[in-house]
Amino acid sequence: MKRTLSLLLITLGFGFGAAGASADASDELSRLLQPLSSISGGFRQTLKDERGKVLQKSSGNFSVQRPGKLRWKTGEPFSQLLVTNNKKLWLYDPDLEQVTVRPVDSRMKETPALLLGGKVEDIRGSFNVESKKGAYYLTPKRASAPFKSMVIRFDNRGLPSAMTVRDGMGQTTDIQFGSMTANPRLSSAMFNFKPPKGTDIIRDE
Repeated sequence: MKRTLSLLLITLGFGFGAAGASADASDELSRLLQPLSSISGGFRQTLKDERGKVLQKSSGNFSVQRPGKLRWKTGEPFSQLLVTNNKKLWLYDPDLEQVTVRPVDSRMKETPALLLGGKVEDIRGSFNVESKKGAYYLTPKRASAPFKSMVIRFDNRGLPSAMTVRDGMGQTTDIQFGSMTANPRLSSAMFNFKPPKGTDIIRDE
């Protein structure tokens, strides 16, 4: 099976029906995310092509801290670690003994994973938001954004429970979250990465 960059970061036409007004939905989503200065938990994600065929399944754990800090570790089927401190992003592949380092630009900050740890006040400026039956449907306002549409759902504790992202090629990434903890105390060291000795460093700047 082909290795890919962490699916959540590269998943760069939902029918809304009778959805809520965009301004109200933006406010609702902001109120849900605002109390969450940090989140940690596990995930299972499935990548499907435009016909619904499963291309890859993966699982792991993550931690996110506002603003813009993320640690996303995939254990299956391939071990990968993605870390960002909101300035730099490291993607480490231990099997290949290789790490790719790149700056976090405005486009990267619009990716789904970083939305959870981003600035709540930026939601309205960056996305059109609709709500329907407790789910929030987001479409980026910029045509060059790294994904075309996203749906985010919350559990009865107000924590994200699922996310579905559709990219420009019609592929979808379905993410199920579990064992979620709201506002855990996270060390700043979690969001920096020092490559192990002997690792090949590729700078994508």
